[in-house]
Amino acid sequence: MDIIILTGFLGSGKTSLLNALIRDAKNKSLQMAVVMNDFGHQNVDAHLVDNDVSVTPLTDGCVCCTLKADLTTQLHELYLSHQPDVVFVECSGIAHPIDVLDACLTPVLASITNHVHLVGIIDAVAMQQRESYPETVQHLMAEQLKYTSTICINKIDLVDTTELAHVTQVVQDTYPHTPYYLTQNGDMTLDEISKLAHIPHSTTTHHHAHMTHFLYEIERPVRQHALIECLKQLPKSVYRVKGFVDFSDDDTQKSVQYVPYHLDLKTTQVSLPSYLVVIGYEMDTEQLRSQFDEMIFAS
Repeated sequence: MDIIILTGFLGSGKTSLLNALIRDAKNKSLQMAVVMNDFGHQNVDAHLVDNDVSVTPLTDGCVCCTLKADLTTQLHELYLSHQPDVVFVECSGIAHPIDVLDACLTPVLASITNHVHLVGIIDAVAMQQRESYPETVQHLMAEQLKYTSTICINKIDLVDTTELAHVTQVVQDTYPHTPYYLTQNGDMTLDEISKLAHIPHSTTTHHHAHMTHFLYEIERPVRQHALIECLKQLPKSVYRVKGFVDFSDDDTQKSVQYVPYHLDLKTTQVSLPSYLVVIGYEMDTEQLRSQFDEMIFAS
């Protein structure tokens, strides 16, 4: 089987890229499986993947450290039970992919693995504004792309021509030997993904750049406008909010995908408890919980 690892910072578009690759694999009549890691207790993105694909969620930790052994085990079990042609591994937005590679290249998987690919996806807007992030977060973002075999510069529709040219130049200068593609919704094909030319090794212990998260459970429907206003007023330390929310305005449940400059609300085909996963840098979680309570449920 081939293993394709998808890495990128919070909100860069990994799940959109994953769904594009799944569509292409279907068109090629390939058998596939997906392993998805989310930093928190709830795996939001697993509910947003094509229903026909087997998804194995890894939660309550990060696949590059606390769940590294679990990943190796899951890949081996997936091969024994399904014999997939390709397995997609979507890392959490704070993962260091070098150690995910280690987990995919253990001796127990060597005899059943053909090729390993590492695809890094960049949010063009976040890349343009990367110097506004703390230094440790900038380092994490760079590490996520350092050993990739292919780079996807995503969300190009959200930047103007001059900004896109700048982002593209930065990628060319920083990763001169790595092919890259420009996309709006992670729309790439399997044929555009390169194999790894070399396999790095790492024994570094990662602390995820002081990233924290919390689960905010919502027990009753809320007004859509109230949620939008709440998200607009979140502190800069919040980098990602995602989940599912029941709205009282139109009696629907929507998936919530938020990064500081963009909010995407889509009606879902699933019925789940309402909750939001909030991820950020050294967040004051109690203060944020109070802010959500006050704004979302204000009369």
